[in-house]
Amino acid sequence: MNWKKVLKWLAAPLAVIAIYVGAIGYWVWQWEKPHLPLPTRHLAHQDLANLPRSDDKQTHQSQSDATSMVHSVAHKAQQNMLDLAEELQSVSMSGAMAVDGELVWAGTVGLARVETEQAASLNTQYRVGSVSKSITAVTLMRMVEQGMIDLDAPIHNYLPDYPRYSTEMTARQLVSHMAGVRHYAFDITRFPPTDGLSNVAYADANEALVQFKEDALLFNPGQGFSYSTHGYTLLSAVMQAAADKPFEDLITELVTEPLGLTRTQAEHLLKNTDNLADFYNSDDGLYGITPEQNLSNKVAGGGLVSTPTDLVKLGAALLNGELLKPNSFNQMVEVQPMFDGSESTHNYALGWRHYKTGHIIDKENKVDVIHHGGVSVGANAFLMLVPEYNISIAILTNGNGEKSRGEIQMLAYRLAGLVVKQRLNSEEDNRLVTNTVDRH
Repeated sequence: MNWKKVLKWLAAPLAVIAIYVGAIGYWVWQWEKPHLPLPTRHLAHQDLANLPRSDDKQTHQSQSDATSMVHSVAHKAQQNMLDLAEELQSVSMSGAMAVDGELVWAGTVGLARVETEQAASLNTQYRVGSVSKSITAVTLMRMVEQGMIDLDAPIHNYLPDYPRYSTEMTARQLVSHMAGVRHYAFDITRFPPTDGLSNVAYADANEALVQFKEDALLFNPGQGFSYSTHGYTLLSAVMQAAADKPFEDLITELVTEPLGLTRTQAEHLLKNTDNLADFYNSDDGLYGITPEQNLSNKVAGGGLVSTPTDLVKLGAALLNGELLKPNSFNQMVEVQPMFDGSESTHNYALGWRHYKTGHIIDKENKVDVIHHGGVSVGANAFLMLVPEYNISIAILTNGNGEKSRGEIQMLAYRLAGLVVKQRLNSEEDNRLVTNTVDRH
């Protein structure tokens, strides 16, 4: 064997492989691995909503005792968030909580933009990642209420040219991740090698279908569960076809405009980015710049920005029946059974997860929660509703650290616990007083 000829023929492909591997390594170092030190005392920057306190005379007159009670939680909530931000060395963290339809806390800590040391404010917009799916689900249910779309009709009725199983697939299956559409995929022919990262500007949801519409399904529609952001892009194309208007306009007309959610928008359509945070990878006091993204490839499943205050206003409106009829809300948050009728192990409803947790009170006293988390490039998000106690909580960050997604969820549980336990203690005190009075 002539090794010189073999090596000559192998030289070119080996060089290509070496260049590709080197590019991946540079990508990881430049974009994925935090290596720049955060500014000293970057968490000294805080912004706190100036809400009326229960010691104000007017507040006593205008609020119920139950609502007035929770105002004392605001300081504890801010301190809890600050403690977590310090523990994780977050770039910034922003949170809000509403109880009985009233905003009782909103605060931030840290920097919206590290390079200019711009402090995060209550108006700072963050990527909400897959919390976008919950907003899409609310928009979908509003369309159902208005007779604009049928959850269980074949999507072929709205997208007759869609090439994959459109006569068998439904909007309900898409919104519950039971349609078989794949999620992001590894693709060695592109760089970066995944369609989860995109900087392509798509004109609308129909154009974004090119990412996956020719791909085989993971299973026949309705015959399994597989989490899929691409499935939500297909859902948004169905929705805009049913309404004959852009998907982003549907969110505006059916959700954000009626509630006055002025900071909740599709990121790629922002005309003014002054309030948009920059987004980072961060861990242990270090941060890394994230690559430029155009989220028009996944608006419905991960392309929205918002503020915690906007998100808890949405949560409060849902819990108080201001946006959806009770039947629509209940249908939206009902966990979908598997195709064989068995109980789902994924706790997934229509755009929300729904289950009982022992993290709010204790393991013996589990509380019903409805929520969705989100992971985006350089950001983490969590939105939670606690129906029994009429609480909505949102926590957002602009640093995608390894631990931050799970930790902000646990923070939301702790904040809900502050309100729930205080309310339970107050009810116990009232019972003791009543019993004492009755005995005398």
